[in-house]
Amino acid sequence: MLKRFSRYFVSTVLMVATFVAAQQAFAHQQKAAETTVLFNQRSGHLEVMHRFYLHDTEHAVQTLFDKRADILDSKKTQQEFADYVAKHFLARTLDDKDLPLSSVGYEVEGKFFWVYQDVALPKETELSGIKLYNGSLRDLWPTQINMVNIEGKGQTRTLYFSENKDWLVVKF
Repeated sequence: MLKRFSRYFVSTVLMVATFVAAQQAFAHQQKAAETTVLFNQRSGHLEVMHRFYLHDTEHAVQTLFDKRADILDSKKTQQEFADYVAKHFLARTLDDKDLPLSSVGYEVEGKFFWVYQDVALPKETELSGIKLYNGSLRDLWPTQINMVNIEGKGQTRTLYFSENKDWLVVKF
């Protein structure tokens, strides 16, 4: 009887320890973000959608702005973070002409914080490529990886901004 209890006790302790370890793993920062850059032929705009893990943004705003910053309930903090992202994401043509992105908005959705931007595509020339810079949170965390998917110009292409990668180029 004692032997069976010991096995049950050890088994239960291991199961609880595994559950706690899994919860802690999910509670840690991801230090990764995803951006979609969409060439919308219908609207004639370049649309940009940034998706950040909410857990990462909670830590980031407390370091970037104020220890009491609240990304969930403070519109001021949400706007500050959206402005921060806008300053750290830039687009240019291949001949280095700025594509000045405008803020469209932001939102909290589930476990993500979204930031939206867009710009009218230049009409005078057909873009044969684009240069992008995505430094969001990389100044805060050197291990941050920002993945950018470029859609709407043929096959989807993906860029990874990490370490010392600043301006990356995609040609169509």
